[in-house]
Amino acid sequence: MRAFSITAASLGNLIAIYPYVFAAMALVAGSLADTLGPRLTLALGATTMGLGAALFGLAPTFGVAHGGRLLVGLGASVILISWLSLSAEWFRPDEFATISGSTQTVGSIGALVASTPLALLVESIGWRETFVLIGAVTLGLGLAALFFIRDKPEAMGLPAINPERQGRAGISLPEVLRGIPPIMANPRTWPPVLASAGVYAGYIAFFGLWGVPYLTQVYGLSRIQAANVISLLAIGLGVGAPVVGWISDRWRRRRRLPFVTLIAIYALCWTPLVLPPDFRLPMEQLAIVFFIMGLASAGVVLVWSCVREVNDPERVGITIGFCNLPMFLAFALLQWVMGVILDAGWTGLISAGARIYPPEAYRAAFTVCFGTALVALILACLVTETHCRNVWQPHE
Repeated sequence: MRAFSITAASLGNLIAIYPYVFAAMALVAGSLADTLGPRLTLALGATTMGLGAALFGLAPTFGVAHGGRLLVGLGASVILISWLSLSAEWFRPDEFATISGSTQTVGSIGALVASTPLALLVESIGWRETFVLIGAVTLGLGLAALFFIRDKPEAMGLPAINPERQGRAGISLPEVLRGIPPIMANPRTWPPVLASAGVYAGYIAFFGLWGVPYLTQVYGLSRIQAANVISLLAIGLGVGAPVVGWISDRWRRRRRLPFVTLIAIYALCWTPLVLPPDFRLPMEQLAIVFFIMGLASAGVVLVWSCVREVNDPERVGITIGFCNLPMFLAFALLQWVMGVILDAGWTGLISAGARIYPPEAYRAAFTVCFGTALVALILACLVTETHCRNVWQPHE
């Protein structure tokens, strides 16, 4: 905000470029994973991401910063979809939720690096140099993906783990695109996708942007202290995600019950943030709530299993890509809405060039997150129970 003299709404729009691109690229990314293959798609995505991060760090103007974020979003939009497409080839269907959860844990490690370690690095060398460094590391990871990843076991002379999916090799783009309307027309696709969108949008909006300012401006923490507390969200998600996947796959062999339970807990965790000041929790208790919120947010890892198991198993990439479209669109819209609400509640106070928002403004913004969580809970109750098997029929 100081570097480019922007408001909270402008900052929210800058951050929202990432999820807007994710939403726009969701079906394209799924198509690339199904046509080019996950290996090449991952390599191209990481390269684009790395270049975008470096451009963001070097940006002389706010417009160029937007361009850097655009490239980061374009590259990142294919990463998760490609990895889950790989998982569909290398793991059995009754392992898919567990692997999805483990993937989320790896993502949470990245999120942890983006909290306190990132704050320390920014304090040490500056935010611009930090993003250039991140870009260079990401370019290296793109090369590693190109040289070391294989699309399927058969590429290494191993037997196919899911032989029923062998027919997807060499599928053309028109064939992939013809699979989109059936996915959208399937009424069983929407409840898990929209429920996850409600959870993910609020979680990322708080963890990724407004959580640290809230703790520094309302609780008086330093930026490093606030980042430490917010990192509990990522720790909770990282711990919970593989456990949720394992419970769903192996122990209970259920999708809907853990989905509903976890979203209910997640919604409950928003209540301390929307209560009047007299009921504000001390920081020690609020930190525990953040950890539980992270644990409960792990329920979103079930969305890919829930949607995959009610759609054509030959179109995993495009099915998973479709999941990203509403999830990231909701995230982008919520970021903007929260920025507008905060600006509306701003009393004119500025510190070191950045706006200071009163507790009432934050409470109003977090009430929107609480509302989306309640809507997500209602939708979760409508999820089709598949008992960890594909229940799609060709006429759907």
